[in-house]
Amino acid sequence: MNDKSIVYFASTETPALKREYSLARKFDTIIDRLGVKEVVKDKDVAIKMHTGYKLNYTTIHPFLVGRLVSAIKEAGGNPFVIDILRQIRHARLKGYTEEVIGCPMFPVAGIKDNYFIEKKVNFKGVKTLKMGGSIRDADVLINLAHFKGHNSTGYGGVIKNLALGCFTEESRYAMHETIMFDSFLNVEKCTDVDKLIKACPFNLIKWKKGKLQVTLDLCNQCMRCIQTDKNGCIQINKKNFESFFEIVAIAAEVVLSEIGRKNIFNINVAFDITEYCDCWGFTTGNILPDIGFLGSKDILALDKATLDLSVDKQLIIENVSKTSDINNDPELHPLARIHGPYKDPYIQIKFGEKHNLGNTKYEIKEILPAQKISKSAPAFPKAIKLYQNTAKHD
Repeated sequence: MNDKSIVYFASTETPALKREYSLARKFDTIIDRLGVKEVVKDKDVAIKMHTGYKLNYTTIHPFLVGRLVSAIKEAGGNPFVIDILRQIRHARLKGYTEEVIGCPMFPVAGIKDNYFIEKKVNFKGVKTLKMGGSIRDADVLINLAHFKGHNSTGYGGVIKNLALGCFTEESRYAMHETIMFDSFLNVEKCTDVDKLIKACPFNLIKWKKGKLQVTLDLCNQCMRCIQTDKNGCIQINKKNFESFFEIVAIAAEVVLSEIGRKNIFNINVAFDITEYCDCWGFTTGNILPDIGFLGSKDILALDKATLDLSVDKQLIIENVSKTSDINNDPELHPLARIHGPYKDPYIQIKFGEKHNLGNTKYEIKEILPAQKISKSAPAFPKAIKLYQNTAKHD
């Protein structure tokens, strides 16, 4: 690809205190610029969301979902929201009801998670992926993603929203297992299992049923186990972690091919950026400042642009879990400073490019940007003196 993909961006900055500059209007404008209304007439339009699990509530606000649904309806489309089964069951507790958002919600693979289309992939133990049948039911797909951290891919955006959110639980589990496919343990070389287990402060190394087990899915590559293990019993290899990035790209490509790229619109809502994915079932404090809304027809360009806009943001360290390590390497994306360099979010972009998800070259077109206003310096009274003077009069 030689041409740059267009990414529309609406920041959190406010040009003026007027309704036309509100965040809701910026969200509406993203929908307009993407051209959603031009293609949805008389079409069944699936809105793929991540509605969160149990105690998680920092998902995309139902008010915004309702505005998207209204825009589709006004243009003559028939919208419905889809998500994985276990999250749809909890969606009403977050306000995702037909009365609020204006359209029905369906499990992506049916009420028993057995409505799917099987696709061959043959990647590291995964022979096929079972994509939810609701994808095929749609004429148009709105990929509406909440941008946040993720313990396996460093971040979750529009690529992950399709790759994991459009498949059955069996397939999602199989995708996660690819991280364990390449051998990284040699128990025969381990001379002190107890010492190795104690080396991991995150309790990711265990002895179960006569076997040494390591949970790489949560590993942040602190390398304490490597320092403890002198005989090569355990290895922390980049290729293990990259396996999950690649199967995510493969799964996303399956969805893109099924529905057709011209029929897919992608939006990242980069607000309430938490440390872990919404599927963890609880909400923590934001670890990065809000960025805004981004939209594009190109799924890869959109995630790349969102990462680029967040790469120079400062971690809100107070909100990072106290059980997490923070890597001080300034070359790392802020999310990789928590989840580890082998889970740098840009690795997902590399594999997205390998599997032809889109273009890494893009052009940002900012919506309703805030212009600098020339003003003379204010003459605010000093707060302490003002308080002291007021106190004397009291």
